[in-house]
Amino acid sequence: MSSGLDTLPPELLQLIWDRLGAADTSSLRLVSKRIKEFSNRHFSVVNFKTVRTNLDQSSLQRLVDVANNIHHAINVTCLYFENAVDTVLGRNTHWDRRPSGPVTNRSAAAETLQYLLVHKLVNCRSFVIKHADDHMMTDEVGDTIEDEYNYDGLSTGDTTNLLFTVIAETGLMVKSLTISNWGYKGSNRVGGPIPTAKLSLDLFRQSRFKIPWIDLYELILEYEISHDHYDWIFDLISCASNLQILSLGFEDESGNFLKRLASATSAPPLCKLTLASAKLSGQLILDLLNNFKGSLVDLCLRYVGSDEDSSWNSILAFLAEKPLQLRRLSLFYLCESWDSWNSNVIHFSALRKVMNVDSMIVTDVHEKDIDRGLGGQMDNVMKLKYLECSGTVMGVSYKGSEMKMALETLAKAAELGV
Repeated sequence: MSSGLDTLPPELLQLIWDRLGAADTSSLRLVSKRIKEFSNRHFSVVNFKTVRTNLDQSSLQRLVDVANNIHHAINVTCLYFENAVDTVLGRNTHWDRRPSGPVTNRSAAAETLQYLLVHKLVNCRSFVIKHADDHMMTDEVGDTIEDEYNYDGLSTGDTTNLLFTVIAETGLMVKSLTISNWGYKGSNRVGGPIPTAKLSLDLFRQSRFKIPWIDLYELILEYEISHDHYDWIFDLISCASNLQILSLGFEDESGNFLKRLASATSAPPLCKLTLASAKLSGQLILDLLNNFKGSLVDLCLRYVGSDEDSSWNSILAFLAEKPLQLRRLSLFYLCESWDSWNSNVIHFSALRKVMNVDSMIVTDVHEKDIDRGLGGQMDNVMKLKYLECSGTVMGVSYKGSEMKMALETLAKAAELGV
């Protein structure tokens, strides 16, 4: 005889499973064969949607085991290349390299990875490359030299080139890509650089490399993008006709790349744009917003400097005068001068009223406080949030329909401090 639980539709079973702990789900697996099969599927969805690997021999074998389990493999949608602090990507594994340095896909480990992605992990089309160790060599001033290693393994650039080569060779259609190089010692604004020598730029120029990015919807590059990376990144963005989320960090002045992006004739339908370690003017921000008009509703600026002829007060006031479609704005660690990151920092401490807040917590500034600052009346509720660091408001964010009022408030509150 079937129990009441055994007769429930899958949608209700899913709701129940989402609220149960491991002990309860283990007990329920004994109810019936149907419940056990549902539990197996639920277990795979929860635990194998994202699979992590550091590309050493044991990690690759675990990936093979997952791929050979049909129940697990079909639920894998993201492959996460990550090394922990005490591990190294690809250690004790042979990797073939071109004479010029870049890693190829002509090694047993690379061929295994390629085979699994093409034939086993058929739904895995999102990739994350995260380098977060402290094993890199440094020069006399402590900056990382990524192309010189004191261990046998893969750098962020090596892993990126390996994945890109597999994508070009197989035509895998990529949905999402994140490259994060936060193991770098030389910067706290954005991840460290990836040397061009690590990348097969000649491959990146070929159509067989560009086609797989057509369906890309998310591109996050958390490293210092240098001038010699501009062309292939711009080509990739141009190919991604469905790109909705874009996050970029820069090594130095970013004006040329961003002007190019602002004037692109085939701009993708971006919904969210994040820029880090960039140099901006009010007009450049407006040009970017206008080129993605109708789609871009979320703008985030981190560690961004104003150009020589602008101040953040004037930039924010300038934007407040324009008809913007923005519904969300986040600002953190803005600087009045590109070359002075330890001084000339903009803060918004005037937004803080009589609140008692601890360092590094986010607190609401209520509509009555903003109303007094503007000297007017508000018909709708509007709340700004701010990030307070050691008594100074270093970051602010706003989400809502009153963007003009929020920008006017921020323009008045922005102050230059150390």
